[in-house]
Amino acid sequence: MKTIKCALLAAVAMAAPCIHAEESSPVMLSLLNPVQWPSSQCDVGGFRLSLLYGQCDDFAGLDIGLVGCATGDFRGLAVGGANIVSRRLVGLQAGLVNWNSNGDESSARRSVGVQYGLLNYADSLLGLQDGWLNVSTGDMSGVQWGFLNCSCDVSGVQCGALVVFGVNVAVGTVRGCQVGIVNYAGRMGSGLQIGIVNVIARNGFLPVLPILNGGF
Repeated sequence: MKTIKCALLAAVAMAAPCIHAEESSPVMLSLLNPVQWPSSQCDVGGFRLSLLYGQCDDFAGLDIGLVGCATGDFRGLAVGGANIVSRRLVGLQAGLVNWNSNGDESSARRSVGVQYGLLNYADSLLGLQDGWLNVSTGDMSGVQWGFLNCSCDVSGVQCGALVVFGVNVAVGTVRGCQVGIVNYAGRMGSGLQIGIVNVIARNGFLPVLPILNGGF
């Protein structure tokens, strides 16, 4: 009985620093949430190690593990198999899958940084996506570099891997340049397409042109 009481007291003591979401811890160690310390409702400012899956609210610092998730904002460096941020990203994600579903395109809250991996996803991003598949469902301002680059609006560059290999798709407006085997833009605001097949749905020199196409 005494052993059980000691175990309960120890568990309460470990959970105490992060009973409220607004409290924080400098370190998080996780096997598989909820088998982690501190709890997933805690902010982390410092270091997190997730052996299988770790989850916290806001995170700032160095994040290493198989799968790391921040249900709030993320500021810092994430290195792992899958890096997931549910709100604003400011920093670098490097992994097989990098996911940022911030859902907010306002200038004060949009994500800023780099995603480097096989699959990169962001609702809206100011920075770089470098991977086999790069997706932005909002405004991509910067560079998408990969074999398949997809976005709504692009302000910058979509470029196929090794410059000439790749497919670039912007269903909205492109203000910049698309370089690849196949380039598609809903509308070309100002810029050019360079590739084997260049498609501009609404305002191209022609709807489809080889080598070079642009808007007017």
